Amino acid sequence: MGDNFTTRMFRESEDVYAAIERGEVTDVEAALLDAQVRASVADETA
Repeated sequence: MGDNFTTRMFRESEDVYAAIERGEVTDVEAALLDAQVRASVADETA
């Protein structure tokens, strides 16, 4: 069984924050919302 939403969201958020630190993200809110969608997709397909 895969990770739960909280674990997936944590990992997605870490990736977003790393991209922010590298200067790759200009719209932080949009990046975090996209991360939330990616983290929730597994819940919908389970």
